[in-house]
Amino acid sequence: MKKIYVLFLMFIFLSSISLAGTVNLPQTGQTKCYDTAGTEILCAGTGQDGEIQAGVEWPSPRFTVNGDCVTDNLTGLMWARNGNLAKLPKNWNDAIDYCNSLTLCGYDDWHLPNVNELESLYNANEPEPYTWLNSQGFINVLSQYYWTSTAVANRTDIKWWVYMYYGLANVTNQITVSSHLFIWPVRSGEGMSAPAPVWKTGQTTSYRTGDDGDLEKGVAWPNPRFTDNGDTVTDNLTGLMWTKNANLPNGPTDWQVALDYVKGMNNGTHENLGYTDWRLPNCKELHSLNDFSTNIPALPSGNPFTNVQNDGYWSSSSWPRATGAALGVYMDPGILINLGKDVDIYHYYVWPVRGGQVLNASCFNWADVIGKYNSYVSGQAVWNNVIECYNQYVSP
Repeated sequence: MKKIYVLFLMFIFLSSISLAGTVNLPQTGQTKCYDTAGTEILCAGTGQDGEIQAGVEWPSPRFTVNGDCVTDNLTGLMWARNGNLAKLPKNWNDAIDYCNSLTLCGYDDWHLPNVNELESLYNANEPEPYTWLNSQGFINVLSQYYWTSTAVANRTDIKWWVYMYYGLANVTNQITVSSHLFIWPVRSGEGMSAPAPVWKTGQTTSYRTGDDGDLEKGVAWPNPRFTDNGDTVTDNLTGLMWTKNANLPNGPTDWQVALDYVKGMNNGTHENLGYTDWRLPNCKELHSLNDFSTNIPALPSGNPFTNVQNDGYWSSSSWPRATGAALGVYMDPGILINLGKDVDIYHYYVWPVRGGQVLNASCFNWADVIGKYNSYVSGQAVWNNVIECYNQYVSP
């Protein structure tokens, strides 16, 4: 009876705690897996994003329509329902002024989204983000370039934008503040009450009222941002643990070799630094490292990582637009971009990660806690499951 009591208390404890980290990264949305040729394959044993699906599960429904506004139930952000509310593209300054002066749905605290906010709408399972968003309650989301309020590090004339045809944030010298792009106003909405609130971009320099550096929207970064554990580094913002060495295989590899290398860490073929649950990060996890206030590399200053390359890093997420490519991050500017999987042409770097929300959901589901307790009382052994849940918590 004492064991049952301890079991029940442990379940109560586990059901009431949250994972380490200031924010919980959401899932990318990707549920499918693909080989290097882009052919869909079974996910089991691949180590791909579609198999692991790390992160907070998306609420259902993901979006709630409230008149002319839409609330994202995952991030808590509220968006204008009309993805072309302004009707015409505007230059960057006019885009900020338009959002700052907007009154919609009874609110007057709208702003031009920063790069993290706008990119939070991306679904890594959908080849056409604008089409998917229009099916989720939005209207007039265009396959066009949309402004963000985030400036490019060390440049006053170039700002980040998101191309809704692909859904990825980017920056080019051809698009400057005088260029005319589309506008999608946002407001902070429910904030921290959401399952996966958006975090700050890192930008603190302001180039005008209402830009990212002025508003600094999002969850604040903890201080210190990182904890150096010796061979590993914990990101105190996300709770993820990364290898301290950002170039473990000692050179670029193709995508499948990158996936296989991490498998080798877990099965003892390669050094595992004391853990056997490493994975190739998904695109959201990899991009979470980026600090948009700097570049070369786009990582927070004072970080303890070693051997960081100002080049492309693989994620475990395939690019849904053309599945013969994977998503990755160029650490020079911090761009989330598609990288070809062709083994003879494309070789990029590997940065393993572990932790975060890849737990058995039943560890944190109260109804299941009761069910498991009742099952135990009925004679079904669930003690191993309790230990598994406990180990996943104390060793994220």
